[in-house]
Amino acid sequence: MSVTTEVKTLLSTVSNLTIGSMPDTQDNSVCIYNTGGYPKSLSGTFMSEPTFQIKVRNVSYAAAESLCETIIGLLHGKSTTKLLMIETQSEALDLGRDESNRSEMSINFRCFYRK
Repeated sequence: MSVTTEVKTLLSTVSNLTIGSMPDTQDNSVCIYNTGGYPKSLSGTFMSEPTFQIKVRNVSYAAAESLCETIIGLLHGKSTTKLLMIETQSEALDLGRDESNRSEMSINFRCFYRK
């Protein structure tokens, strides 16, 4: 399983959740993106420190903001068999409105992933 797949499992209660791309046709949508990570540490090959971003889009600014808080609550400090720890790296960042006048926000996370 990949990091994004593990994260998607933790967000099973979130509607309209995708990985890697967000459909233009959905007004209210959430997407998980890989964002690189940190260089290999001295931990060797059993663990990596990837980062990921979650983007939230909603017709309502308040609903987008509320969903970001829910997502932070579902992920920060959580772990699975493969994800040893998820850490929020930012509060919700307002990205403004898209070309269809929908609110967009993002949240950045770091995790420790067991290979």
